[in-house]
Amino acid sequence: MKNRKYNLAAFRMAVLVGAAVLFGCGEPSEAVSEEEPLTVYLWENTLIKNLAPYIHEQLPDQDIEFIVGNNDTDLYSYLEEHGELPDVITVRRFSGTDAQDLQPYLMDFCSYDVVSRYYSYALQYYKNSDNEIQWLPVCGLPQTIIANKTLFDQYGIKIPTNYQEYAEACQQFYENGIKPYSMDLAEDWSAHEVIQAGAIGEFTSLDGIEWRSSAETSSGEVKFDDGLWKRIFSETSRFLKDSHFGKDDILVDVDTAYRSFVEGKAAMFHGYPALMQQLQTQMDAKLICIPYFSQTSEEAFVYMTPSLNIAFNKDLEKDQEKLETALDVLDCMISEEGQRRIANGRCVISLNTDVPTMMQDISGLEDEMKSNSIYIRYSAQKSFSASQEAVHGLLSGEMDEAQAYDAFRSTMNEEDTEEKAVINFDREYSIALNEKNGRDAASSILTTVRVENNAQLAIAPYYYFTASIYKGECTSSRVALMTAKSSDTSLYFAEINGEQVWKLVENYLDHTENEFSITNQYELPILSGMKITVQKEEDGFSLKDITVDQEEIDKEKEYSILLTDTTRSILEKTIPGCRIKQLQDMTLSSAWTAFMEKGQQPLAPEDYIEVKK
Repeated sequence: MKNRKYNLAAFRMAVLVGAAVLFGCGEPSEAVSEEEPLTVYLWENTLIKNLAPYIHEQLPDQDIEFIVGNNDTDLYSYLEEHGELPDVITVRRFSGTDAQDLQPYLMDFCSYDVVSRYYSYALQYYKNSDNEIQWLPVCGLPQTIIANKTLFDQYGIKIPTNYQEYAEACQQFYENGIKPYSMDLAEDWSAHEVIQAGAIGEFTSLDGIEWRSSAETSSGEVKFDDGLWKRIFSETSRFLKDSHFGKDDILVDVDTAYRSFVEGKAAMFHGYPALMQQLQTQMDAKLICIPYFSQTSEEAFVYMTPSLNIAFNKDLEKDQEKLETALDVLDCMISEEGQRRIANGRCVISLNTDVPTMMQDISGLEDEMKSNSIYIRYSAQKSFSASQEAVHGLLSGEMDEAQAYDAFRSTMNEEDTEEKAVINFDREYSIALNEKNGRDAASSILTTVRVENNAQLAIAPYYYFTASIYKGECTSSRVALMTAKSSDTSLYFAEINGEQVWKLVENYLDHTENEFSITNQYELPILSGMKITVQKEEDGFSLKDITVDQEEIDKEKEYSILLTDTTRSILEKTIPGCRIKQLQDMTLSSAWTAFMEKGQQPLAPEDYIEVKK
């Protein structure tokens, strides 16, 4: 067993002594039951498909349940309020401020040797006000400018190596009728990027680092250094003007910006290297990455987004064996292969000294990668809406730099309005497996959505359901957290006969997607309007029976069935040419939330599955 903790021997001795004292006083042990799995929440379902199979492969003897969460620490605050904080939690959008409600319940990594394997720059923003490290970033993706080098060469324009050259290149393209930079500024994440990347020299300065550290640990109002932030908005304004962004760009969405670049109407776009490689297959042009340039020096930086941030439930330290399993899971994640899978296989910035950065096929960032000139984005939840308001104000001309700064600061510090409850749940249903390997909360949600849409049957992957339904009052935003908002799915409607239903379920159990296949009871689908009986096999499950209304399914009868993205895809492969209708303006999350906002109770869960061993 690896030496996970620097003082592990002393820790174990303390546990033994503590246990002896407890037993001597007649107190019950607080150790977690060995029968309970290690629960790991992954923030989106791509990780379920890419990462979970790898971890199962590396740790075949460990009982680990992967559930999809949401890219929002509020989900975990909600779970903790009801005594169900998972063992391992992950998000992508993260700041210390957003996670403060969870601080008393999370483990400090500082005394574990995993921290020593990180570059110091990667952890500088992860210490909380108590000097603890409760969250760790797991690899990152570089967000850079993507330049059409062929277009640059065609017009005799130099690829910029500093900010002045960037501004000159933009002016030259503008004079030649080419949009210098196509950016989806209708989206909050791009407005968010403009402020930090446009003024990246300020954010990486000593003043910027000091402000960031203060903001990450603030327990109340975020304090702003007026001198620093006036410079930031001055440089943001200059970046927007030098890039020739204007009022019309406020409405430019992802598809519009992307298309403009692909069609050669814009010289630059932005995105991750994986997107650049995708673009390269669509364009008859050579593409190259460009870092973001400081306006106050000759320095340049890679703007980086952590792919995943991870924390452990503090209660894991009461069960050393379970803690070791959690640390093994973390080891898998920060391994070279784990990072590849988290970042979807391409262009990964490793934050660990023992794993090389995987950027070999990306040109244009060599100097920045060698010198670790990497800026990890600040991503408090409110910073996205604050950035959008400020940038749109500058672009529209309705705000000058001082007003944009005031608007940003005001939004960052505005008090959350108290959200009223939309429903008072009169019963409680758990997301955990029941004695028949079904999930009551997921069954209740799917059945409610199915009946509301007048479908007889429904089938959905388990990973679209995230939380239990708790008895008592619940707000609309927390109703939404019961489904995977970050991995939401459209809904589809089809009419197929009983034999085709059988084939659909059978093929779902056999289906492999991105190396994900159903190998354990935690991954079985959620069904409604029907019950399936499955047999546990060596490498998965086989279908033995389907009943509808307690009778064997009629192979010739037609049934209406509700589907998600994944089950629709499987049905298309199972029955080519099958007519499938998408329910417009409706997703699983929106349908469930809209129904609960009517104040009606969800339907009871169904007895939808039985596993024979």
